[in-house]
Amino acid sequence: MGRWTRTILLAGFAAVALAIPAAASASDPYAGLLAPESACPGQADPGLSTAAKAQAMVCMHRYARSHAGAGAIHSVKSLRSSSAHKARDIRRCGQFSHYACGRDAFYWFQRVGFFRGTYGGGENLALTYGSNSTAREAMDLWLNSDEHRHVLLTRDYDDIGVSVVSGRFDGHGDATIWVAHFGYHH
Repeated sequence: MGRWTRTILLAGFAAVALAIPAAASASDPYAGLLAPESACPGQADPGLSTAAKAQAMVCMHRYARSHAGAGAIHSVKSLRSSSAHKARDIRRCGQFSHYACGRDAFYWFQRVGFFRGTYGGGENLALTYGSNSTAREAMDLWLNSDEHRHVLLTRDYDDIGVSVVSGRFDGHGDATIWVAHFGYHH
């Protein structure tokens, strides 16, 4: 079951949402946006390194956006950094929240300097466990959530940064925290 929130930014609108695993629907209307293994190798392998999982997730975003007509998206250092800080905050504070550690949802976007000039940003979070801790599983969660899908397919976003933190969280030793930061500069 997911929990959703919306945040208004000074320079534009950004939707933010949370996801936790739920049973996949047999009639998944967004299955066509999930990349096949041949397009994004390793996406269904829970044993991948966190770096390889993040790379597979970026590939999955590119595939979904391309097939939805949402435009290209580029992995950028500043958003990779902000998403990594956010993932570590979530784990360190034990709060699966856009406001982990009591910080504003876009605190790390600002700290890494992404919010300069005319900009917009969005954030998707997912928390998966055990064998569900794959890029494919997290992407399936996001695509089947109206809020997450909206962020993921927002045409204005042309930059992305994805981070993954695995390990102990909330009493589980096999947790994976996924953070995707999206943005644009105009």
